[in-house]
Amino acid sequence: MQVAGGTQQDRTALATALLRACSGRLAFTGGHPGSPLGAAVDAVVLIAPAGQVIGAAELDLARTLCHRSPHILLALTAVDRCPSWQEVLDDDLERLRAAGVTAAPFAVSVDAHSAAVAAGDPARTAASGIPTLARRLDDIAEHVARRGRVVDRPPGRRPRPTPDRARWQQVLADGMAAASSDVDFELRRRVRAAIADAEGVLEASDPARDWDDVVTWLRARLAHEGEQAFAVLARRTAAVTAALERELGGDPLPRPAPVEPPDLVGHLPAGDAPRGTRRPLLTRGRSMVMSAYGGLMMGLLLPRLAGVHLPVGVIVACALVSALLLGGATLSGERTRQLETSRTRAKSRARHLADDYVLAAAKATKDELRSAHQRLRNECTHRTTEP
Repeated sequence: MQVAGGTQQDRTALATALLRACSGRLAFTGGHPGSPLGAAVDAVVLIAPAGQVIGAAELDLARTLCHRSPHILLALTAVDRCPSWQEVLDDDLERLRAAGVTAAPFAVSVDAHSAAVAAGDPARTAASGIPTLARRLDDIAEHVARRGRVVDRPPGRRPRPTPDRARWQQVLADGMAAASSDVDFELRRRVRAAIADAEGVLEASDPARDWDDVVTWLRARLAHEGEQAFAVLARRTAAVTAALERELGGDPLPRPAPVEPPDLVGHLPAGDAPRGTRRPLLTRGRSMVMSAYGGLMMGLLLPRLAGVHLPVGVIVACALVSALLLGGATLSGERTRQLETSRTRAKSRARHLADDYVLAAAKATKDELRSAHQRLRNECTHRTTEP
């Protein structure tokens, strides 16, 4: 059995009260109530306070616990201090049903039970709700004990699946699914951070000149992030192995060999340095001529329109300076446009490079997890099945 939810003090107090009220069959596990790698249990008592409706965190915990036990019991605590506990209980059950969790409700008060036991008052003890919840747990324990009794079978016949085997299979399946999700998330998060850094480098450089250096740096960065993702894979696999050891007992399971990440960057194409597209010579020449012509017209016409009489040489000099300035601005704008086009293409090419790496790395991690899953399944089957 397991008590989950609430604070550590709430879980300890409720477990103590249930042990005091039960018939002696119950045993509570001390595993972390929210861990997806916890061992399967016969029943889970989910604590919910009577003063407020359960929130999203409690609903997520309830969904996790559904994979650990088919029996979820909702213990609404401290009902003696909350007159409106019935409305809160109804709302809790409605939220649990909406989340796909079926729970049997029990209104209890640990404080009232302790005071009633100390006073020797059977009526108040029964009214606290603790005996009712303890009897329900006793019934579940007795049902599991009857179902788990050994049945005689002819020699040499393989045994039928037992509840213990079903439990370690569930622990293995849930653990490897959680490991796959964690590794995939870690890989994509790290590669996304690497791409963000690469785009910052490209934004501050000229890709036509620095592309080779950027690609070399990006390859090394992706290789490092891949090694970190494989390290997460090794830790998650070790956690699944430890959870199976707790479930099976006996000798420790063989630990998987250290995972050596494969070379996933050697096949990535680098490509030529991205360059901005240059407009046709005729188009560029026309832009230069139009800019220079506009500068000449400004230098020649503005003094006349303003009524300023300047020497002809000064007017011609102003017109030439205006033409040179506008022509230079056009030339500078063309170079800026080419640089921005080059940076945009370099960023797109870097993202494609990262996508190719994620595709190869995701396949490698899934293959390694599948291999570890098969090794652990074969070892557990060998231990729980007679020859």
